Amino acid sequence: MRAQDDERLVCTGASAQPVRLSVLTPFHRYDPSPMLAAMAGAPRDVEFVLIDDGSGSAALLANVIAAAERTGVAARVIVWAKNRGRAEARNRLIADARGEYVLFLDADMLPDSPLFLRTWLQVVQTQRPFVAFGGLSLAHAAATRETALHHDLFGRSDCQSAQQRTRRGAQAVASANLLVRRDFLQAAPFDPAFSGWGFEDVDWALSAARRAPILHVDNPATHVGLDDVDALMRKSAEGGANFARLAAKHPEPVTRFAAHRAARVLKHAPLRTHLRTLFAWLARDPWSATPMPVRRAAFKLYRASHFAEHLA
Repeated sequence: MRAQDDERLVCTGASAQPVRLSVLTPFHRYDPSPMLAAMAGAPRDVEFVLIDDGSGSAALLANVIAAAERTGVAARVIVWAKNRGRAEARNRLIADARGEYVLFLDADMLPDSPLFLRTWLQVVQTQRPFVAFGGLSLAHAAATRETALHHDLFGRSDCQSAQQRTRRGAQAVASANLLVRRDFLQAAPFDPAFSGWGFEDVDWALSAARRAPILHVDNPATHVGLDDVDALMRKSAEGGANFARLAAKHPEPVTRFAAHRAARVLKHAPLRTHLRTLFAWLARDPWSATPMPVRRAAFKLYRASHFAEHLA
């Protein structure tokens, strides 16, 4: 274990030379051990680099270190004493990576296929993309009463084939399963102005698309960390400032976002806070009587009402 300034670095496993692919995972109070366990026996030219972004839990860190050791390849865990946000965490991971390519894989993801990493290595070898997105799924995520709304939202908006995503371009990209050539990332890092929750990956993808084509492939991973309604609403409120920052940086493409159009309308709506209360009540469905399409629409309007607060 090495310490430097306000961070620690824990290394496990033998150092592989050379490293073709660095799998980069930030986490904050969410245990990425299941994700690591799903990739035990990883190819020898893969390494894992994780960052504990201020979780402050010795038990969580111990679990992650043990799971990293069981991958059978080189792994490092960077530990920050305080939370700095996902953009800064990802930039720190990029600086520590040794692979020619990096794969951003969120802590709450599970590969859909046991050949997940080998498929990415095959993409690297045969197609040599600057940027490639593998897609998201719900293959290993079961909906519960608490997560049913998120399951529905995610399945309808985020789970698409490579062909469908190609038509949407950068708008369909998320950093949860994103392959990027490391030298490209070093020249185009994530914008640390996006602090807190949301949209730092959309900002990065829109900026990256101006410099290089984005390849969409079918190599999905499941988002198992579905949120309950209260968590979805909290993130909507937290993400308002970042959404406004995204709109200011990318005014033309963001006008094509349905959330932006709804936010522009709600910005000028009378009694917006009262409407927000109604949207929240419908999305929560306290009587278990609201049809899912109504809950879905209500939540989207609730989210847009928070975005409206920050738009210029």
